[in-house]
Amino acid sequence: MTSSSLRMIAVLGLGRSGRAVCLRAAQHGISHVAYDDRLAENAETHIQDICLTPPADWAWDSLDALVISPGIPHHHPAPHPIAQQALNAGIPIISEIEFALRTGLTGQFVTVTGTNGKSTITALIGHILAEAGYEVAIGGNLGKPLCELPALSKSGIYVAELSSYQLETTPSLSSDCAIISNITPDHLDRHGGFEGYVNAKKNALLSVKAGGLACLGIGPVLDEFTDILGADITCLRLDMSQQDTSDNALLNSIHNPALSGPHNTENCLAALLVCRYFGLSDTVMHDAMTRFSGLPHRMQPAGQSGAISFINDSKATNADAAARALLSFDSIWWCAGGLAKDAGLTACLPHLAAVRGAFLYGASAHDFARQLDGLVPVSLNETLDQAVGAAVASARADKSTDTHTILLSPAAASFDQYDSFEARGDAFCAHARELIASGMSPTSGKAVPHA
Repeated sequence: MTSSSLRMIAVLGLGRSGRAVCLRAAQHGISHVAYDDRLAENAETHIQDICLTPPADWAWDSLDALVISPGIPHHHPAPHPIAQQALNAGIPIISEIEFALRTGLTGQFVTVTGTNGKSTITALIGHILAEAGYEVAIGGNLGKPLCELPALSKSGIYVAELSSYQLETTPSLSSDCAIISNITPDHLDRHGGFEGYVNAKKNALLSVKAGGLACLGIGPVLDEFTDILGADITCLRLDMSQQDTSDNALLNSIHNPALSGPHNTENCLAALLVCRYFGLSDTVMHDAMTRFSGLPHRMQPAGQSGAISFINDSKATNADAAARALLSFDSIWWCAGGLAKDAGLTACLPHLAAVRGAFLYGASAHDFARQLDGLVPVSLNETLDQAVGAAVASARADKSTDTHTILLSPAAASFDQYDSFEARGDAFCAHARELIASGMSPTSGKAVPHA
């Protein structure tokens, strides 16, 4: 379907992506109506230059598509009432990504997805290509919506991070390269279970063009994905044990704190394979990786005082992501907590060798403490600030090591105490700065003895 077949659309949800759709629709002469529940609840009728139109006033018979925010369910656990009305009327429900593709994005396309690591891979690929002088734009689930990205020439390269929600509603996706970093259980309520989540991610692989490249992480789910690839698509695995000696040497020579840890070695491997597909030399890629500044809230250095360093990994909203951080430092005072996923800390439990203590807070604190009982010392705290303070006090009292890492890697969502993982990470960084400025005078939490 091209833009000529989109004469009128409805936009549900006016976050950044929804507003970008409305602006792009106006630029392309496509009629549109828009609505947002939260704005309507506050009796707002406009946002910027967009007028809210109640769905009862939409010309439903004339709608060619409903463009839905990725945060709004259209199937599980139950469709939003407006999405259900669209389904009943046979109106396609599409993403902002799909709308951008149908309204004239030209150029080559790299799709990046996975349960963990996709943002770093996306940003790193974009950084390397830009440093090499390529025409490149990055966006999607990271940074700008695709509808806000500049028009590129046919040789330009879009690098797009896409979530499982977006992949479900982007049927026109066509990729020169697709990366699926890993798949572990996540967002199961929105996909009706793990199988639905896997199928959503699989759409990235199915989008690869003939002659294109698919990069797949390791694990049994992704092992099965190789069976659906055509013979005309190159499939490479993000498995360091399968790389040749020169690639291992190149990746091991990247000394960049923003890319520390074995998981970031895999992220670098993904970027290496994709950028090599576009013709970059190993020297250019290596030099660009050493200059990569990293992303906020992903293994982000947040300050240092003497031997104590603070690391903000607030984006680790599940145990698999946190487990990767736990493998990245030698002596860790681990701050974790929030709204836990179903498996809690299960994925972290085999990787506690460097953990000197777990400083737990928030809604999951007691459940996490039960999982960690007898494995590492545990401190229970009401808030993140208290957990950080207790971690600092413990680290300062420990004379057995020369390095102390206060690591926020929560293994849980933020919404019990913060509006977003970004807000949580910002709070951690601010408290770290306060502690450093004050000479490190924290208040300890309550220790939980071993059983």
